[in-house]
Amino acid sequence: MQDPAHYARVLQALAAFLAAWEPAAAAALPARWQPWLQARSRRAFLRQDLDDLGIPAPPAARMAPLSGPAAAWGSIYVMEGSALGGQFIARALGRARATAYFQGWGEGTGAMWREVRGLLQSELATPAAIAQACTAARHTFDTLSSLLETRLHERTPAA
Repeated sequence: MQDPAHYARVLQALAAFLAAWEPAAAAALPARWQPWLQARSRRAFLRQDLDDLGIPAPPAARMAPLSGPAAAWGSIYVMEGSALGGQFIARALGRARATAYFQGWGEGTGAMWREVRGLLQSELATPAAIAQACTAARHTFDTLSSLLETRLHERTPAA
């Protein structure tokens, strides 16, 4: 890790985002999916990282509500994909302090990703639902990218 202060700001931005995103996703999902979503929360990993660095958790970011279940599933796709990508970041960070968020579920992350992909196929059964999910996925990615740009005062590379 080249710049510990920069890394701390990244973790704070992610914590602010998740503090807004998780309630928005839960509110848009049917009640039967809320325990499932809560069990996958990575906010505790972020709290651990922030505690390890002696940094307070930031207030929740602002995020528009998700319009319904299809939008929630599209947004979940982005966040679950970020968990998978976090595995690569954790390896790049090596033995650095405060990497629990990126390590996430460790070896279980791949199986969790496959589960989400199966759920997306079953929960997004119509072209309209798929379109709503895609729009929400883009919005989620854009919201997180914008938050990182603002908090870090730098432009993130386009995906």
